[in-house]
Amino acid sequence: MTGVDFRGENLSDYANDLTNLDSCILCYSKISYEWASRPAPFRAVKCADCGFVWMQTQPTPSTLNKYYSNFIGRRRLSNPTKMQQRSLQYEDDKLILQQYVKKGRLLDVGCNGGFFLDCLDNTFEKHGIEIDASSVKYAHENFDFGANVRCGSILEEKYPEGSFDVIVMRGTIEHVTKPVEVIKRCSKLLKKGGFFYITATPNVDSLAADLFRDRWVVFHPVQHLWHFSPKTLSSVCDRFEMTFVSVTFPYLGTSYENYKSDLAQMSDEITSQEPSTIKKKVSPPFFESMMSIIFKKI
Repeated sequence: MTGVDFRGENLSDYANDLTNLDSCILCYSKISYEWASRPAPFRAVKCADCGFVWMQTQPTPSTLNKYYSNFIGRRRLSNPTKMQQRSLQYEDDKLILQQYVKKGRLLDVGCNGGFFLDCLDNTFEKHGIEIDASSVKYAHENFDFGANVRCGSILEEKYPEGSFDVIVMRGTIEHVTKPVEVIKRCSKLLKKGGFFYITATPNVDSLAADLFRDRWVVFHPVQHLWHFSPKTLSSVCDRFEMTFVSVTFPYLGTSYENYKSDLAQMSDEITSQEPSTIKKKVSPPFFESMMSIIFKKI
């Protein structure tokens, strides 16, 4: 059925108002080839020059605003199991960050209802920004830092330049319509020596991504417009005076990992002789599928 993805989610309502993006936003090359093409009419392509992967067919900004309206109610609070998994993952993401910085003025871009901010120690002065008004309302009503959570876009909010010690984007950079501009803005908002932390973000250079493509569990034509790797993220951050510090790939020991069955499923995919067009199994969580990457403002 057109517009239905492997989750059974009907994306047809978001497929009627699409734009086509034919040039790579990182290196501006116009040479690309198809990387994934389900569900119709969505199509992902890969840059032949720099390897960046993006949704060539993208919902317009107005359609995306519609999709993210009350996102917290539809995709967060309505799924207690996923909320619990994320809660456990927040602790792992926090430990990675606090290897490098344990205090300061922190901004969470795309903070949803403020759940990751709440996980962080109170040695941080916590701020957040989120486009979903329902999520912002939740943060205001449930957390003592809620007044510091703003509704809007990081590209439009008037934070003073050089005002944050840490900027976090947790599962966010792949969602925004202008990721290069967002990264540039984050660099301007960071103090020199400050840290930029991108976490819970799909890594397109992973084995699972390459094997499963449009059946990769984090492939979502509406939510995930861009598929970065450590290499492509580093290339962008380097333009804006943010140097690579470290990258980790949370998997073993996370609430998403079931190593034996995950490995068996990966093995089955590698050895299967079925044409990719009729395969239905979705990728399991696996090594390097998700990344947590840290940069430092120089």
